[in-house]
Amino acid sequence: MRVARLVASLVVLMAAAHYLIVALGSITNPTNPTGSNWPFVQGVLSGDGTPPGNGFEWRFIDAQWFQALAYIGIIAGETLAAIGLIADAVLGLRRSGDPAAWERSQRWTLGGSVFGLLVFFLGFIVVGGNWFVMYGNSKWNGLEPAFQNTVTTLLAMLLVVGVALRGRVADRRP
Repeated sequence: MRVARLVASLVVLMAAAHYLIVALGSITNPTNPTGSNWPFVQGVLSGDGTPPGNGFEWRFIDAQWFQALAYIGIIAGETLAAIGLIADAVLGLRRSGDPAAWERSQRWTLGGSVFGLLVFFLGFIVVGGNWFVMYGNSKWNGLEPAFQNTVTTLLAMLLVVGVALRGRVADRRP
């Protein structure tokens, strides 16, 4: 089971690296129209790229202060996901020899994963994709990457939970 705990911790580390790189990119290069989420967030929230007269215009938000607040919230969520997942990966790698200690350290994976899911599942798929009609946006449609990030986060989380449950079952065997 130690190998499974090591593998799970490495997968979590990969997810953490992804969140860290995405957050750093948005923080260090916020105004780059092709390398930042800032123009993307502005485009989605304002409905830029949706067909005129689509009936959803009342949902769009052009207030730059709100767009900036949403952008900061996305970066904060990505950063918190990265921190939680990095902490878990390091603890998981260090504690892989002790099943109980490894399992206790996995709280960070669940916490980090929740922040990642808040950003990509709730924020991008539910709110951006459906409320702000990103699915019909010809210029700013990030549903595919959001889905990929959601699935990756869920798989890392499920792998950790599965390894922990498997360890519990193995411990109960006579």
